Amino acid sequence: MNFSLDVKKFAEKTNRNVSDVIVATSVDLFSTIITETPVDTGRLRGNWQASIGSPITSKTETTDKTGGETKSKMISIINTFAGDGSLFLSNNLPYAYRIEFLGWSRLKAPKGMVRVSMRRVQSAMNKAIRNLPK
Repeated sequence: MNFSLDVKKFAEKTNRNVSDVIVATSVDLFSTIITETPVDTGRLRGNWQASIGSPITSKTETTDKTGGETKSKMISIINTFAGDGSLFLSNNLPYAYRIEFLGWSRLKAPKGMVRVSMRRVQSAMNKAIRNLPK
């Protein structure tokens, strides 16, 4: 599935602003991923990094048990999206992959963080479209 092309086709059919739908949907999706991230020290949650154009490949020393600071940073970056390029949410800690795919957090995130959040994309996109000014 090419998410950007799907949104663009829908927006063209409904005369809605494509970038507004992408931004709102991405903020919703990325916020959910951050919230679904299991917390021990808060380092995994604090290492989610949003970017436009290409994914970030570095790690941070940030810890964020609540996810509030991480979400605020993500929102400020995503809100600068002008409709060209791609949006990314990256987490480069080695155990992010292990938690997502290998079950390293059986109690807090048995089915991962990203995979469970991706199931909400369609409803997030519908919500973003409903909330656009007509």
